[in-house]
Amino acid sequence: MNSLTRAFTAAAVAACFLLCAGCASSGAAPGSRSDVEAQQDIQDMHAALLKAYNAKDAAGIAALYTDDAVLMPPNLATVKSKIAVGDFMRQMLVPPMSGMLLNYTETNVCGDNAYSYGYYTLLGAGGATVDRGKFVEILRNDGGWKISRDIWNSDMVAPTANAAPATPAPAATTH
Repeated sequence: MNSLTRAFTAAAVAACFLLCAGCASSGAAPGSRSDVEAQQDIQDMHAALLKAYNAKDAAGIAALYTDDAVLMPPNLATVKSKIAVGDFMRQMLVPPMSGMLLNYTETNVCGDNAYSYGYYTLLGAGGATVDRGKFVEILRNDGGWKISRDIWNSDMVAPTANAAPATPAPAATTH
């Protein structure tokens, strides 16, 4: 392990300890009324996200992100800002995309911050699976719960540029 990797790892561990320490002193015990309310508010925000996505409403999706949002899609450049998220979604919500299914596995609240993770399925024509994978969101209570950071990756095998076709083309015949 080189010194740069060790320094990065140490910084990441320190950041996790600081986040956990902040949660311990936030005053809201897990299961408390404010924690339960935050969980419900986040669940409502996620329902609005799914509704906007399936309605192909890029502006509605972007409204659920913070102004300084960072979107980290697979195999693409990082998208920074709520406006850029809206632009990205307008490009993404075109055929063959017809909808999305979401399964939020876990959401943890820490004061005005939270994270969620789970699984997604992107649907195409006739409900066929176009993509499926997992995601992590960092949320912030910014006048209501919004997504601050969003990253996802596919569970499907990525196509390779030099891959041979799955089935050979029929041989040309002459008559």
